[in-house]
Amino acid sequence: MPAQNEIDPSESLESFIADMIRDARKRREWRQQDLAAKVFSSTTRISEIENGDPPDLKLGRQLDQVLELGGALANLLVIRDRTAFRDYAQGFLRDQARARTIHEFSLVVPGLLQTPEYARAIMQQADPAGSNDIDGAVRRRAERQAVFDGPHPPWFWVVLDENALSKVIGSKQVMRGQIERLLEAVERPFINVQILEADRAAISGSVSLLTLPSGERTAYTEGFSTGRYMVEPADVDRFQRIYDRLHADALGTVESEEIIREALGKHDD
Repeated sequence: MPAQNEIDPSESLESFIADMIRDARKRREWRQQDLAAKVFSSTTRISEIENGDPPDLKLGRQLDQVLELGGALANLLVIRDRTAFRDYAQGFLRDQARARTIHEFSLVVPGLLQTPEYARAIMQQADPAGSNDIDGAVRRRAERQAVFDGPHPPWFWVVLDENALSKVIGSKQVMRGQIERLLEAVERPFINVQILEADRAAISGSVSLLTLPSGERTAYTEGFSTGRYMVEPADVDRFQRIYDRLHADALGTVESEEIIREALGKHDD
């Protein structure tokens, strides 16, 4: 178990969170093992958290409730996760989590449908030097997928480039797991995937169109190392037309599911 370190809460957001949890626990005269038992975690994990390694959002919400922090801890964790993303993506990720409908074109499996293994492989390709917190990024991407598990999941419609099914990302085993995940996803009535065949014209990046609870529409486009989030109606309309052309050229959902099933067999060892 990690030794108990002195924490300066002004040093970083992580240190502030660690100090908040440690202080709340000590005020209740609980030992770390007492708190671990109440949130169904381990003493080692509680020690790590109190030494500056923040919990994921699920455990954070449990700690928030048990320590009666009034939602402050969960809010801080959300802020921390958002600041871990590039500035141009923060607004999009915030709005994606509350969107009523999401329409997306992608050259790879979209983040909301990725397995952790596939997500990790994608991130490692983009960061060969290992300079980013890939573990944290994979965890946050998985957490965002919880939007489909609530009482009012968004309507999610994807146009996926066929090459995303044939290229080996990570390994054949990773691809099999990812394609199986796609097949599970399209069984849900609010998730639809249409395949844009490889010989059809595409664009060089991704496009996401959101409809928010207010009815406002936004657009996000991303390339290899840059992106742009747009709220101006003229910009949104332009990317809506781009998406519509791709959607019109894509196979129907039934044909697309057959293509996805065929791709599964291409990744046998």
